[in-house]
Amino acid sequence: MTKLSWLINEMETWAPAYLAESFDNVGLLIGDASMPVKKILVALDATDAVINEAISGEYNCIITHHPLIRDPLKSITAACATGQKIIFLIKHGICLYTAHTNLDKAQGGVGDCLAEKIFDEKSSPALVKEPFSDYIGFGRIVILKEETTLDELLNHIKAALDLTHVRYSGSLSAKIKKVGLCGGSGMNFWQTAKDENCDAYITGDIRHHDALNALDAGLSLIDITHYSGENVIVEAIVSRLREKAVQNGLDLEITATSVDGQAFYTK
Repeated sequence: MTKLSWLINEMETWAPAYLAESFDNVGLLIGDASMPVKKILVALDATDAVINEAISGEYNCIITHHPLIRDPLKSITAACATGQKIIFLIKHGICLYTAHTNLDKAQGGVGDCLAEKIFDEKSSPALVKEPFSDYIGFGRIVILKEETTLDELLNHIKAALDLTHVRYSGSLSAKIKKVGLCGGSGMNFWQTAKDENCDAYITGDIRHHDALNALDAGLSLIDITHYSGENVIVEAIVSRLREKAVQNGLDLEITATSVDGQAFYTK
């Protein structure tokens, strides 16, 4: 019988909790580390659809990238969406584990997964480095094997991430050789990308005025959406935990959600 503590240990060996930002809420959010775990469902968010999938599929553990509980809760009732989800999870004996900014920064985490998905680069230097490592931190920097144009890069990214549209700023004929990227909402780091002499910066949730500032500074921007920039981590979690389970001779079912977790669509 595999205990939840095994999963916690494996996840925190990969993405230690101390890497998380101070505002973040990571680790075991709902459940008992000593409880047996049989079926694990992995998703970006603990949405109603994901929780219902877990209930109907008889999963007793959900791993998410984004934390369900973000702010201090004064009450847990069915009157609010978060409270209702917590009640449902507890009622059905489903634990919830989250790895967020610690997994953004970790080697093999969001940054590396995104760099590999787009550029086939498995280990790239961090854009915003932690003090003790060049390869742990937010975002990644990739130097392309061949110089390209922004237009060609946009087409490559759409194909790599299976996107029909991307937002961008900059000249389509701009020459691109060095690229910064950050999954999720990474515009806090656009100036760092510029200071690192990146020609383009890939992230999500780009706001109008931030785009103007970056454009004035001569940095091309590519908005791949928050979802597409981070959803790459779901399969990475599944793959890593399956491999570890096999190595330890454990009989666990670990599955990526079948739910489309996007909040926005284009038409």
